[in-house]
Amino acid sequence: MILGIDVGSTTTKIVGMEENSIVFYDIIDIGVVIDEDTLLKIVKDIKEKYQIDKIIATGYGRHKISFADKVVPEVIALGKGANYFFKEADGVLDIGGQDTKVLKIDKDGNVLDFILSDKCAAGTGKFLEKALDILKIKKEDINKIKSEKSAKISSMCAVFAESEIISLLSKKVPKEEILMGVYDSIIDRVIPMINRLKINNIVFSGGVAKNKIFVEKLKSRIDKNIFVPNEPQIVCCVGAALLGY
Repeated sequence: MILGIDVGSTTTKIVGMEENSIVFYDIIDIGVVIDEDTLLKIVKDIKEKYQIDKIIATGYGRHKISFADKVVPEVIALGKGANYFFKEADGVLDIGGQDTKVLKIDKDGNVLDFILSDKCAAGTGKFLEKALDILKIKKEDINKIKSEKSAKISSMCAVFAESEIISLLSKKVPKEEILMGVYDSIIDRVIPMINRLKINNIVFSGGVAKNKIFVEKLKSRIDKNIFVPNEPQIVCCVGAALLGY
């Protein structure tokens, strides 16, 4: 069995793969701040149940896993993971906690080109989390909130965009309209990246891909095929495990 560990900025994902099949996976709500001793204990518990042959590390905090047999860049792992779930994919959109990545991949999941947006938090999952905090919307309620109207959030800076959200609230703009505006704001940053790489069959990975309303909005605004795995947070982790074969 190959164990893939993806230490992201906000969550840590672990997947066990045997003969190219997923045997188990886990998503831990601790990201790059997770300490190596905690990871070692998790791996030790897994080894009591399974025979682990290799450990492959990836993600934002991949270099913290000194006990890994191999460390791979998350961009490379994302390409392989996306291809595993959808063979027809020619691209990947990954909206992570700290950055947004768009990849162009070939029929085998090899990365041909990619764009990384990490200069500002405005197009990331962290910005969405902050917006939910300001709007006092719980994560578990996010798929219940929808509006045909969308408030305009024009700032390209996360800090100023947050100020805009507060201003809209003070003007009594409904929360659901502001949330739709937040989605549009993130999508406004994503679309140029997708168009630049000229990709059409796109695997959407990362925690934001669990947001069904966001996915609907993205699909309505871009003339591309968007594929979402049943568990979009483990795409990179699966790719890392596959690179261990």
